Amino acid sequence: MKKKTSRYLFFALTVTIILGCTAGAIYVAGTKHETVHVKNIMISIVLVLLFQMLIADPIKFVLLAIDWATFPGKPRKYKPYKPDEDDDDSYNRLDFLKQRLKSLRVQMLITERYRDVALNEQYKSIKQDLFLFGKYLLILSCLVLATRDELLYHNTYKAKHLLSENHTNYMGLKNVVHLNQLFDFVASSLVDAFEFGADEGTGRHWVHSEANKMLGVVRLRQLRLLNERFGWNMPQFSKEKYMPNWELPYRRLHYTDKYWRIYEPWLPITHKSDYTEGFLMNYHHMGYFTNYPEREGYVSVIARSKQNSMKILDFLTEYNWLNYNTSAVFMDFTLYNADANMFTVCTLRLEQTPFGGTIHDIGCDSVKLIEELTQMSYGDLIIIIIYIIILMQFTQAFITTIWQMPSKIKSIWYKLDLIIILLNLVVIILIIVRASMVQDLLRRLEGANKLEYLNFRAATRLHYQTTAFIGFLICLTTMRLWKILQFSKVFQLFTKTFSLAWKAMVITMIMILIILAAFGIVFATINGNNSLHFIRTPTSIITSLCFSFGFASEITPQELFHGGKILGIILYAALGFVVSILLVNLFITTMGNYFSLARAERDAKPQRAISFFEYLRVEYNDVISFFLRLPCFTKVYKRNNRTVAQNVQHILERRIARDIFKKALRRKKGSILSTSIQLPPPPKDEQTLQAEYRERIEHLLAISSIMKTQIEILEHLLFFDKEKQQKIAQDPDSPYYDSGRQTWKDEDDDKADDQSTDKKDTK
Repeated sequence: MKKKTSRYLFFALTVTIILGCTAGAIYVAGTKHETVHVKNIMISIVLVLLFQMLIADPIKFVLLAIDWATFPGKPRKYKPYKPDEDDDDSYNRLDFLKQRLKSLRVQMLITERYRDVALNEQYKSIKQDLFLFGKYLLILSCLVLATRDELLYHNTYKAKHLLSENHTNYMGLKNVVHLNQLFDFVASSLVDAFEFGADEGTGRHWVHSEANKMLGVVRLRQLRLLNERFGWNMPQFSKEKYMPNWELPYRRLHYTDKYWRIYEPWLPITHKSDYTEGFLMNYHHMGYFTNYPEREGYVSVIARSKQNSMKILDFLTEYNWLNYNTSAVFMDFTLYNADANMFTVCTLRLEQTPFGGTIHDIGCDSVKLIEELTQMSYGDLIIIIIYIIILMQFTQAFITTIWQMPSKIKSIWYKLDLIIILLNLVVIILIIVRASMVQDLLRRLEGANKLEYLNFRAATRLHYQTTAFIGFLICLTTMRLWKILQFSKVFQLFTKTFSLAWKAMVITMIMILIILAAFGIVFATINGNNSLHFIRTPTSIITSLCFSFGFASEITPQELFHGGKILGIILYAALGFVVSILLVNLFITTMGNYFSLARAERDAKPQRAISFFEYLRVEYNDVISFFLRLPCFTKVYKRNNRTVAQNVQHILERRIARDIFKKALRRKKGSILSTSIQLPPPPKDEQTLQAEYRERIEHLLAISSIMKTQIEILEHLLFFDKEKQQKIAQDPDSPYYDSGRQTWKDEDDDKADDQSTDKKDTK
């Protein structure tokens, strides 16, 4: 069987098997499925393919390598190459000329400048990286945009507003001005507000939003000062065990375990040996007065029913659970909206300052912790699948490059690639851990008792850490594109400028930061007691920095007048002039000088290298030529009511006018450059002129060869008949003479002559 025919048959057999299997599956399973079933099928197919590529194929290659290393076989014998004989037409002179014409047209594009092997290899590497990193960054951005929900912002804003302000019969935390009013707020907004349609077996509806239900109960946690008078030192929080009404010494009674709810509010908080939750929740809340640790304090929980909750509040009030030693009280609870599949993790804080007042803060985090693949849209699923495939391609390309050339790992760009891969693995691990934590909490919720608090804040913090890692991933991927964009002369100039000016930039930045720190300390000292923007030194420095760079919408000049209007005006003007104008312009001027120096160094060197786009024009010449041959891009000759000679004369006149305009523009540009600091480009050296001359000669010779070949093709088409072509093919001295084919033709001619002779004899 001939080779082409066998290939066609093999292709047809493969297509038939695939179509047959698909038709059989459709006939057995049908085409009408539920949406969840279709998504499960899609996910199963992807998981099977991932298992094959990540686990099965490496195991197969390892087993084959062990087999070949242990039992080496005989070297394979290859058959000698034989050309295909499907085409009976002889390869004549005309076919040779057509092929030569194509090669000459391509050869005309590949001039001396295009034959720089090192530059071509560099552009080839940039092309591969641009294709790989470009699509990776694009699909990563699509993945981030597809998983973001703007409803989270509106839910957070509305929850903060509802908990902060008064609403008819419900009290807002904003109106709690003394610690004694805290239990009134709890009874009003955290007990009565969740009794609307309450059911003992399910979550309780929120009166302000019926779609939101409370999961578990509200936890009250307070931090107590060990000593009221702590002076300039940081306050120390108590960890001692107390009897009710904060009495000492602590005595453990024999019925403590039975009535543990009575004694629990007076005992310091204890934690289970959960490493993940301990690692995530080991942080401090940044309060207005001081910082408060998360894993310390005394805890009491509110029951699910209103009657039991009021009993607990009365008990805590009677035994003075909140008193003058209370530094801060935290109220933690979690809401869930089943319609939007959204968790609202709330942490309300009320600080009691040594000055007698209270400061409130409301923290609400809206997150989606239950994200099942079957509940996603088809678009999101397709984006996730494409992202996994591109990530595998990216990892494979990195491993292959490092395996073949281990020395490249020393490059900062390949180290950045390794960090990107590791960050992807970290994000995947965090997502799996978060899903496991949420599943455990949901199992606990299913069998939770009436006084069990469910801590969804650990999963929420893990969610935000995952989001932060994704942000770093986008940042590093964008930074990686800087190396790819080095084909552009602008980016090369920027890189050279940064390499020359980094010392001056660092010194200037240090000077700016020192002056900003000085202004921040002055503003915090003078206005810190009267303005929220200058209450602390770090906050004051950041405020001064934002004001210097134009972000002054939140700051008014009156905030600087607490030390006197004259001093405030002087400081305001000094901050706006010294930092915003003087130092920033100094920084810009320094960068501009080094930029001019880098550009002068670049212009002083001869530039004979091709650009990246010229490389792509030659590299993808076939694709570009295909599109240029389309009817929409094909140029059509238009007479415009003129003869051919008139059209030629018109084109020549336009070219002459264009050349005159360019010369005038060049003279004008030269006069402008002569009056400015920038120097005009240096004249071309002798080497560059000779290279351009050789390129023009090479171009003319290529055009001459193309025209000769076209004329020869035209002669063959017009004047060479078939008999002359047969004579050329039968000439033994011709380079197109085929002895085997000629012998076969001679045998056919002899058979034809014998048959004609037999016919004559018969007649």
